[in-house]
Amino acid sequence: MRHHWFGLSVLVALATGCETQDSLPLSANRAADVDKSPLSSLRQATAAYHDVSRAVAAGYAMPTADACVEVPGLGAMGVHSLNFALASDLAVDPNRPEVLLYLPKHGGGFRLIGVEYVVVALVLTPTGPAPWFDPSPPPYPFFNPAPTVFGQTFNGPMAGHEPGQPWHYDQHVWAWAPIPNGVFAQFNPNLSCKHS
Repeated sequence: MRHHWFGLSVLVALATGCETQDSLPLSANRAADVDKSPLSSLRQATAAYHDVSRAVAAGYAMPTADACVEVPGLGAMGVHSLNFALASDLAVDPNRPEVLLYLPKHGGGFRLIGVEYVVVALVLTPTGPAPWFDPSPPPYPFFNPAPTVFGQTFNGPMAGHEPGQPWHYDQHVWAWAPIPNGVFAQFNPNLSCKHS
């Protein structure tokens, strides 16, 4: 899968330096529904990013339609728009996700569908904690445990999904798209990269 999350420069900097709901109402202009959601603060924090230009101005990468991730039978993850500054540490701020998830719209543009939190799973090597880039499991223990957000423990540690991406933890939150298998699922079977 192509995620386009990590640039090698970010990773070098890193080396140095609940119950789920079946679905959520998702209209950005339905304030009453947003206020009732346990994810209301996340929605408030990311509402401006329905406008891709505002997301880019805030440091997120410009989404590209050819980077949309979908697996037949599972659904889509969408296009991952990484904020390199937010991904450069091990902190998890529920209102500042490292990745925004977009879906290409028919006729052009993108629709915000959710977010993803990403934390590098550092390995305790003989020279200290460092990212692990080999797809094979590291021969050393992981330094940092899986973080949590909204009462959910991140998935992982898992190998990088493309060259240059290290082992990491991640957690999807479908804050802006209905989903039948819970707002914290990895894939959204309601979505497709081809028909949005």
